[in-house]
Amino acid sequence: MKSFKFFSEEAITEQAEMLMEKLITFGGKAYPKFGNVLIMAGGAGSGKGFVQSNLIGLEGKSFDPDALKKLAGKSPLINKRAKDEFGVDLKDLGAKLKVPENVTKLHAIIGDALKLPNRKESAFFASVMSAAADRKPNIIFDTTLKDAGKLQKLSSQVTELGYDKKNIHIVWVVNDIEVAKKQNLERPRVVDTEILINTHRGASNTMGDILRMGKSLSKYMDGDLVFAFNKVGVDTELVKSKTRNKRGEQAFYVKDANYVYIKRAGKSLPPLDTLNKQMLAKVKEYVPKNIDWENLEL
Repeated sequence: MKSFKFFSEEAITEQAEMLMEKLITFGGKAYPKFGNVLIMAGGAGSGKGFVQSNLIGLEGKSFDPDALKKLAGKSPLINKRAKDEFGVDLKDLGAKLKVPENVTKLHAIIGDALKLPNRKESAFFASVMSAAADRKPNIIFDTTLKDAGKLQKLSSQVTELGYDKKNIHIVWVVNDIEVAKKQNLERPRVVDTEILINTHRGASNTMGDILRMGKSLSKYMDGDLVFAFNKVGVDTELVKSKTRNKRGEQAFYVKDANYVYIKRAGKSLPPLDTLNKQMLAKVKEYVPKNIDWENLEL
């Protein structure tokens, strides 16, 4: 079990540094600034928002997969218009963007093509499309990942936009299906119970498929793959802090958390028969009864 604490701004530096060491990190780095794609996977009510807010050592813009599809679909048109305007492809546009006037033109081209509502959105999409691979903004997808085809589509779209597969990561938030049902009823937007169960069953199936891929997984992603267990009181524990946050509200920290790196960035998936049996038994206990997690086979 990984243990770590969250502190308000008044907390001492030493404690904050200890926290940084305990976060779920990506590519071996806490809070990498550029070029990462994080897929937050898990069924409805599993607590992906909690994990992202409290455990994930990566900041990025939450990205609607449908918006990505639209961006990828419009890429040829945007590239043509940019080439007509600047005389080079988007991927070679870096030097010309040192001129503020050209940046404004590019934002206008992208904003018009995607019918974006404001300059901020246009600027973000421009950086996704035109920045070098190691300078592209981090993006985060919140999805159930209830079928393996979704991973293939997301991977194809982000790599087409210039992201490196070694920087495509997945965190599967695994929660007890019964807890997820309860948490679902406490949400502002309640999901039908049968739909909720299907999202958990689908995510479980996809993760089983991913583990069976072996080396072929690198065709779609080659970053970190993490299983984050998220049953409050069992896997995670919230504790009141002695301090308050900058809004004067009671601050909390996460005392304990339980997550497992299935693979590290740039490394191959481990053989199925080497996976931790206790971890597999825990997954089996939490997810709907669809696949036998304790006896995964190719």
